[in-house]
Amino acid sequence: MSETTHRLDAYWHPIGAAEDLTEQPRRFSLLGDYVVAYRVGGRAVVFRDLCIHRGAALSLGCVTDGLLRCAYHGWEYDDTGRCVRIPSRPADAPIPQAARVTALATTEAYGLVWVNWSDPSVPIPPFPHDEYGAEGWRGFLSYRSHWRTSAARAVENFMDFSHFPYVHGGLLGSEDRALVEPYDVIELEEGGLFYAFEQEEPSELYGKGGSARIRYEYYLYLPFMIHLRKIDVASGAVTLISMVAAPTTAKTTDLYLWIVRNHSLDQPDAEFQQFTDRIMEQDRIVVESQRPEELPVELREELHIKVPDAASIAYRRQLAKYAEVAPFGEYGA
Repeated sequence: MSETTHRLDAYWHPIGAAEDLTEQPRRFSLLGDYVVAYRVGGRAVVFRDLCIHRGAALSLGCVTDGLLRCAYHGWEYDDTGRCVRIPSRPADAPIPQAARVTALATTEAYGLVWVNWSDPSVPIPPFPHDEYGAEGWRGFLSYRSHWRTSAARAVENFMDFSHFPYVHGGLLGSEDRALVEPYDVIELEEGGLFYAFEQEEPSELYGKGGSARIRYEYYLYLPFMIHLRKIDVASGAVTLISMVAAPTTAKTTDLYLWIVRNHSLDQPDAEFQQFTDRIMEQDRIVVESQRPEELPVELREELHIKVPDAASIAYRRQLAKYAEVAPFGEYGA
């Protein structure tokens, strides 16, 4: 991994769902800054939400014939960010080359619009076995929410399973099975972690008082995308729960969560969504209570237990390799 990819601004982050973008500009938050996004000919266009002239928000303007017009002085920009018209000057007057707004690398994947501030050569985090959109699999965006915590805190909560008996008792764990057995944490070549374990999962999904033997496989791709493959040991059915945390600021995060499955294909998605919504709301209450909101990557700053916290310790060590990118909001400068 190159040095540049140790910066948060060098990774792809989602700003919203594909349907959030229309032919008119809309403001989104990311990395402590604002971006403006709209569509030209169906293609997503994203700029830093800042007119080069006097710093007004371009999201206050409008798009006509593919040109974004600033609401303050009427300057117009094409889809590359170049200013093509300054109404207060004669039509034949040359436009300064510096009259350009910051355009961001933009793409769409998994139903989301992703942007990259500085290094679009870095790939978008994958699904572990290309399950999304694959034949025989059904997937949908199950959960979207804004959490008052950092992206890293949200990811660490998702990757932690020793809280199941207490935060999700009767759904994902039980207090009489709170012991965490040793497990291996493997570092992925592309940057991230893999670890797995099995447990008897008590859940209302298996009927009243029911349970099932489930293999949990976690795939974490740096910095903020994580997948949980839940494999029913008896049937082999796989439910993939995938989450990406988009850092809107250092202490706030937009979460997107998909459910992808190779079973119960005729079953309504809403049944899976309701269960996930319940789990995520239980998590949100606890995670938003954590202080500091930003995840301490120095291991001495919070107490860690070797076996239960093995994955979290490995994640914090990887995050500690990042270059300092504070304060948020300087990426487009």
